[in-house]
Amino acid sequence: MKRFRVAEDSMRPALQPGDEIVATDTRRPSVGDLIVFPHPGRDDFWMVKRVADPPEPIGHEHIWVMSDNADATRADSRTLGPIPIRSALAVVDRLDATTFNEATDLLSSEDTALAEAIERFGRPGFWHRQPGLRSLILLILEQQVSLESGAAMYRRLDQTAEGVSASSIIRIGIDGMRSIGVTRQKAGYLHSLALLVADGTLDIESLASLSADDARSRLISIRGIGPWTADAYLLSGLLHPDVYPVGDRALQVGVGEVLGMTHTPGEGELELASEPWRPIRAVAARIIWHAYLSKRGRTEPPDPTLGHAPGGKA
Repeated sequence: MKRFRVAEDSMRPALQPGDEIVATDTRRPSVGDLIVFPHPGRDDFWMVKRVADPPEPIGHEHIWVMSDNADATRADSRTLGPIPIRSALAVVDRLDATTFNEATDLLSSEDTALAEAIERFGRPGFWHRQPGLRSLILLILEQQVSLESGAAMYRRLDQTAEGVSASSIIRIGIDGMRSIGVTRQKAGYLHSLALLVADGTLDIESLASLSADDARSRLISIRGIGPWTADAYLLSGLLHPDVYPVGDRALQVGVGEVLGMTHTPGEGELELASEPWRPIRAVAARIIWHAYLSKRGRTEPPDPTLGHAPGGKA
């Protein structure tokens, strides 16, 4: 995995000059993917383009690349010709187990504090959750409580509703959720969310096709889903690599500890401290959460919706 900084505007609006990206050679790029590759005629000069369908067959060993802002430049396959696929690095826009480990290595090679956290507490696992309604419901139940308390309440809801779904939440209603200990406020949030899903107003699956900013805006527009819940879903469910939930108390405390601060940083300070970790701050967050929990003799509890182990919320 390598870091790159965008210098030109040929990929607007997807990438702006000054944006940082990471790219890997462990993914085979396909049509629609952003890639980074060395300029075929210039030494030490890298280009970022998007893989496109070629105007004619070019074989399996080459790819056709285009600028998103095609009117601004012709410095793509229109003038450079097909690009050898072996030279292409795929830009990472979603994490998987492989790119997560690569990003962990990259951050630990650059940042002494993160490296020391890994040396002391070990590497974090690739915690993730299955995207969908169940994970959103779990995150709402985790608001302002521990991971363990949220998981316990989810299991109780799952048992009472005979499976967590939009229809089962609507069927048991707010009173049914209140009867097992869900707060009135959260029960209202869950009931409203279930209604949005049931009537088609909210298509949760479609969030995966949106940018992180657009998906976050859509989520925050929903009653009961604030910045922390939206960020946690984007990080653990949709696996965006640069989501960084500054409102998470465990992350705030953990950053203070890992960076050796004498105080717990607030959201603004947390944002500033994360700048060196862009554009893979979600990986830095997992390293810090792992250190935070390990220091307290805790581990990430199993995700009750799937059995995966999430990171985050103290």
